[in-house]
Amino acid sequence: MRVGYTSILSNALQEIEYASDSANDLKSNKDSKKLWKAWSELLDHYVKAVSAMRRATDQGSSKKWSDSLLEEQRRNKILQYAYQARDNANHVFEMTRRVEEPSVSLGKIIRITGNSRVTFRDNYIVDPQGVKYIMPNGQITTQGGRFKGGNFPREVLKQNEHYLVISEVQTRSGFYDIPNLDTKEENRANEIAECICYWLDKKKNELISLAKEEEKRSS
Repeated sequence: MRVGYTSILSNALQEIEYASDSANDLKSNKDSKKLWKAWSELLDHYVKAVSAMRRATDQGSSKKWSDSLLEEQRRNKILQYAYQARDNANHVFEMTRRVEEPSVSLGKIIRITGNSRVTFRDNYIVDPQGVKYIMPNGQITTQGGRFKGGNFPREVLKQNEHYLVISEVQTRSGFYDIPNLDTKEENRANEIAECICYWLDKKKNELISLAKEEEKRSS
């Protein structure tokens, strides 16, 4: 390992911990405006963690592990997308940072957001097959896109939480599509975050083992 690797290793482990914290913020944050902040911090800590791990292990007996770390990152579509998304965020400021706000939906057609009070009376929905469904009468009140009250039957309402909308990224290295298109849009960012943290945790354990072996050789 590189001379002075212990301090670099310590910084790498700290970045991995920060990445995990950011992933938790992304999943649990109730403030829509802070979702992009959590996402950006996750990507930043992820890239810094990888850089620190590479820096600590790019010499001596650990060089092979260092090279395999980079190769594994390149081969994994999610890890590579996250790396390029961070580069894109640092250099491209024209992109739209989309967040789907909380909402209450009625079927697949009606979606109520913000602070609203909506009254339904004598309405119906026609499905793609042309079948008419009579809608119940009633009132719905929302606050910040979340159901607050009313006399509309709750069993026909769905509460939709906010989520970050990710998109394809283009950097100097090329074009990178969303790696988990088969996942529902509202779950994609969190799925990527979980993948990053799982991989970093796995690499952390391997790195700690390498450091212990290095200590034995030095003693």
